[in-house]
Amino acid sequence: MAKSEKIVTLKSNKSVLGNYLQSEEDALKIVVTDGTTELARSFLYRMLNDNVFGENQSVFISLYELPRKAIFLESVAIELTSFSPKLLSGISYGHDASVEFKNADVVICIGYAREYDFKDNEYLEPFFEEHVLNSKFYGEVIERYVKRNAKIIVLGNTAATIISKYVKSIPIRNITTLSLLNLNIVAGQIAARIQCLPTEVKNIIIWGSNGSHSFPDCRYIRLTSGKPLPDALKVWISNVLPCTIQNVACRSSLVNSIAYGLAEHCKIMWNGTPEDEWTSMGVLSDYSYSIRSGIFFSFPEQAVRDSKSTTNHWNFDMDRYIQRYIVGLSKLIFKEIEIACDICGLKATDQ
Repeated sequence: MAKSEKIVTLKSNKSVLGNYLQSEEDALKIVVTDGTTELARSFLYRMLNDNVFGENQSVFISLYELPRKAIFLESVAIELTSFSPKLLSGISYGHDASVEFKNADVVICIGYAREYDFKDNEYLEPFFEEHVLNSKFYGEVIERYVKRNAKIIVLGNTAATIISKYVKSIPIRNITTLSLLNLNIVAGQIAARIQCLPTEVKNIIIWGSNGSHSFPDCRYIRLTSGKPLPDALKVWISNVLPCTIQNVACRSSLVNSIAYGLAEHCKIMWNGTPEDEWTSMGVLSDYSYSIRSGIFFSFPEQAVRDSKSTTNHWNFDMDRYIQRYIVGLSKLIFKEIEIACDICGLKATDQ
């Protein structure tokens, strides 16, 4: 065993790798649910490689999994300890929520559905019900065990809305959902057509969700080069791009892209957005832009470092066509949330 390593034992009696060079008290505790999934592993590698929470910020990773799958967590822990980046303070794993979620600073709720786009005929199937009840469970354990200023990042607006029904002690703006998969796809599509890097395309807006109920708003985009968008590209953006984004199929094949988006989302939440830029993420609607309140919906947001409210809406004059379109999206998203709330015995409008 290297001199910089030690074995520490947590209440779960699981042995985890620690690092003499890091203080456990200074480490951020990052809980990742559904820790045996490929998405979880891809996210963890990206997070640790990219120093998402800061170049000098040590992290303690807590892997949670449902009891029937928890036996496979050990192999994930071995992979990460073999990788053993310098900022990894330690790892815990198991299916005891009272241990794995306790005093967490960040919770990554990957969830049962993992960005699956449900169709109308699937809402009555057991898979959807399990997805909803799993979200309810995560809401209950988050409310009971994590820190009151924790940041909760969820895959999916429905899951986040259900979780928010049970999390009453954490600021609602600390709960956000991922929109960066669609945003990154839009940036890549535009960049390919004007032969620049996707990172040079700024201020895209994703309205709605990270799935098919999504609309890419490119009215305010700018290029870091300062060049204007060609007229032909503007026409393509208006006529073709929305359908391209909505028809992105086989999201199960985009696991690494979703994982990258999750890591990028965390970095933005922790470090904030530049003063003249915004990102897109799902937050609980407060009827801004006439979007139905009480549901999670993707908006243009500015993340504020060390802010208690975490994010703030950007306010834009709304194009009438886009306004009608995104209000329609909110109705589709609400339909799924309403069915999910009914499964939990809740009213969709209750907060």
